[in-house]
Amino acid sequence: MPTSDVPRNRLLAVLSLSVVPWTGLLTGGYVTLVMPWGLHDPFGPHITLLPDYLAATGSGPPPFLFAWPLGVGIYGLTLVSALGETFDRGDPRVTGGLLVLVGVTQLTVAWGFLRRGEYALVAPLGTLAAWTLAWWFYWPDLRSIARFERHRD
Repeated sequence: MPTSDVPRNRLLAVLSLSVVPWTGLLTGGYVTLVMPWGLHDPFGPHITLLPDYLAATGSGPPPFLFAWPLGVGIYGLTLVSALGETFDRGDPRVTGGLLVLVGVTQLTVAWGFLRRGEYALVAPLGTLAAWTLAWWFYWPDLRSIARFERHRD
């Protein structure tokens, strides 16, 4: 087992992304939260799980929304990587890089909603959360990649 609590703390931080809204949408007092597991309407209250949403879209969701399940898949890999770190089997650079990718996918989702022009507010909360975790917990590890590339040349 690791000698410090750092890997466990990192895993708990990565797990926290499962309860953070990844994108918040506000239109006319109506709020929808895009979560990693589905859509949540707090005023309903109504929850549509991600597989149900994808099945109900028939011909498929708008192209920008394909980044949502892609981000969920990358998030799953992030969880596996963070769990591996707790057993000295993971590489923090991989986990940090995956967090950055999760943020990119959810920024794509938020940008797609914003371009529609139907929402008073589109907040890429998942992007902010994932990138904050990458910076807070994994920045020294991610910087080592850049240093390696510079010294390799």
